[in-house]
Amino acid sequence: MPASRSVTRAVGAVLDLAPRRGEVSLTRLVDAVSEDRGRPIELTTADLPPGVCGQWRQYVDRDVFLIQKGLPAWDRTLAHELGHLVLGHEGIPVVDAALENTEMASSDLISYMLNQRTGCMGPNGEDLEQEAEDFAALLLYRLGRLPSDRASIVQVRLGEAFG
Repeated sequence: MPASRSVTRAVGAVLDLAPRRGEVSLTRLVDAVSEDRGRPIELTTADLPPGVCGQWRQYVDRDVFLIQKGLPAWDRTLAHELGHLVLGHEGIPVVDAALENTEMASSDLISYMLNQRTGCMGPNGEDLEQEAEDFAALLLYRLGRLPSDRASIVQVRLGEAFG
């Protein structure tokens, strides 16, 4: 299934922020998005719960992308979390998720839940996850086709369009 128009537009907007000189890498794109938004985005690794490869955490003064320690291919996870951010996925607050899913909870359970990804829980959660996955796949595909110097970006996009 092809990516939706909103995903395609979001990937195009992120690639438009790419530096004009030098290598265009995923981490440089994250830096460019951060600069464009005027809000820091930190990248860090963490021991996340089993089955969780990455998390996007929003703080008052910054955003943090957590990537599971030891993940063999972290670029897909980073692109996925970036997709959530640029696509405007808000999810629900961690406290609301905890209240909806527990009546009585031990401190261990609360700690576990606060470490879980809650950004896409609730109605349409699976759709938002799929949209972030589509964003990651398309961004990495296009990033892999970019020349090291963006002078020929038009040629790359024409090649994508016409094969």
